[in-house]
Amino acid sequence: MKVTKKRLALGAVLLVGVAYATLIQSFSWNQTSHYDLIRALNQDSTTIDQYQENTGDKAFYKGHFYSARAPGLALFALPFYDTLNAFDAKQVARSMQAQRGEDELIWMIGLWANVLPGLLLLLLVWRVADRFEPGYGAAAAVTLGLGTLVLPLSTLLFSHVFAAFLGFLAFTLMLKERDGPVNLWLLAGAGLAMGYAVASEYPLFFVGAVLGLYLLSRRDALNPLGITTRAGAYIAGGLVGIIPLLLYNHYAFHSWTHLAYSSIPRQQQGFFGIGAPSLKVLATLLFDSRGLLTLSPVLALGALGTIVLYNRGKRAEALTIGGICLCYVGYNSGYYLPFGGGFMGPRFLTTMLPFLAVPLGIAYKRWPAPTIALAAVSLTTTIIATITHPLTGYETEVVIWARYLRQGFFQPTIATAIGLGRGWGGIWPFFLAAGGAVVLAALATPRLNFTRNSVLVALALLTGWALFAALAPTVLGIDHRGLLSIVGAGDHTALHKGFGDYPLKTLAPLAFAVGLIALAAGSMTALRPRSLRGRSH
Repeated sequence: MKVTKKRLALGAVLLVGVAYATLIQSFSWNQTSHYDLIRALNQDSTTIDQYQENTGDKAFYKGHFYSARAPGLALFALPFYDTLNAFDAKQVARSMQAQRGEDELIWMIGLWANVLPGLLLLLLVWRVADRFEPGYGAAAAVTLGLGTLVLPLSTLLFSHVFAAFLGFLAFTLMLKERDGPVNLWLLAGAGLAMGYAVASEYPLFFVGAVLGLYLLSRRDALNPLGITTRAGAYIAGGLVGIIPLLLYNHYAFHSWTHLAYSSIPRQQQGFFGIGAPSLKVLATLLFDSRGLLTLSPVLALGALGTIVLYNRGKRAEALTIGGICLCYVGYNSGYYLPFGGGFMGPRFLTTMLPFLAVPLGIAYKRWPAPTIALAAVSLTTTIIATITHPLTGYETEVVIWARYLRQGFFQPTIATAIGLGRGWGGIWPFFLAAGGAVVLAALATPRLNFTRNSVLVALALLTGWALFAALAPTVLGIDHRGLLSIVGAGDHTALHKGFGDYPLKTLAPLAFAVGLIALAAGSMTALRPRSLRGRSH
């Protein structure tokens, strides 16, 4: 039976990866900046002069344009891009009917550069969550994969999921080493992953620092020799991992340490655009209409699960999760452009999400009704935003998500590419894979223990979330504060877009209804008569 459960869990995670692969998203500056750098590197160059008109994410340095993105993702994708060229993929892409252009080629590159890392990340989260709460890892991984920003970012050529995978891989290797004898090779591997993560997305330095403290928390190695050798292995691996970034900098800018960010005026304020953390900005990151907890409220139960993990004696792991989350919300609340431009949520917080998802396994077992209800809400909001218009630039613009859903107008998919359009006839491959993942995850999860009180708590949370999401961002001025941040970053049109107030007033009731359905289904399953439950085994 255990083997069957594991196969169901594996199938659930794999189907999430299939769902990622079905979506062919639209162009954006971030994606084209990565794409331009890949094409430049393919020609043994680092300048994007001949492509620069398709992106605003660029830096001008000594007469040439450069991608503003860190080079790690482009270097990782380069061999796959060469393979695509060998099979004349560009011509194939231009003949497809999804976007008409080279969007399909960016999608093809993304199968390697964002879909694969997204899938590998979920596999790691599944195994780590199962370590802390056996049997519940698949539920945690599928919730992360379909109910948070990991979903849209695994369908777009951004570096966040790739970097998050590397950072979480480092944590996983350290966990493995911590459970066994001292193994310097595992620590060096963690350092290698961490170094290349920084080469792919610079803020991963925060994860590296927190994991360095976690490495030093092993009690049987708290002696001068143990600290020196373990830290030395981790640092040595990190130095090797960051070599590609150093070589790129030297080749592009004739400096080992110069970053393209250094040539962008707004990045020159503070520390690469980061100033003192702001509680007002933090409120927008978490609670406005694009806020992390507004769209993915189930993550709040991941935070509660972290506290339980601490109380169970896994203090170093819980503090590591908490430390990474604190670093990310702290630096992001001090950044001059908190949401990072046109995107459906605070994408810079993505790296902390797999760490916060691990304790969701604990939440599913300890508070099943509230967790299922909020997970259903999170999946509903995230999926609808992803399949309609994930590249949302303003808080008030999120009203488009419900409007496009009502109109049946979606992002292109592999079905669209063969002529099935952008309506319900084109979106079904995504829903088939995502729905299958949810079903398999439910079958792989041990039977949940619902109580009358837990159901009442779940109903209260559902109601509270729906009212907050529909009304509070406007009534409390949280959305307005978010728009002011965009104005402060240089877009003076943000306050005059005219999308309307209460942008989630249609989507919130829909997500509330899905939460009720999930809660009812979970209750019916959990409260089946004991005789029937016995037969199911």
